[in-house]
Amino acid sequence: MATATASRPLADLEMDSILAVEAAWQHRSHGLKPWTTEEYLNEVAKVHARYTARREWLRRHPKGVA
Repeated sequence: MATATASRPLADLEMDSILAVEAAWQHRSHGLKPWTTEEYLNEVAKVHARYTARREWLRRHPKGVA
């Protein structure tokens, strides 16, 4: 059975990535070497940078242009 996947806004995907970082931070907090606040903020910054680069790429490559 074929399923149609609806395109989700980039902001939703970015928020999902941030929530994944928060989940990893929570998981690491129970381990032997938990993340420091600086490490957490660095991971969040990486997510924002990745999505900023994606938005820039999409801006320069609009849909429908061959």
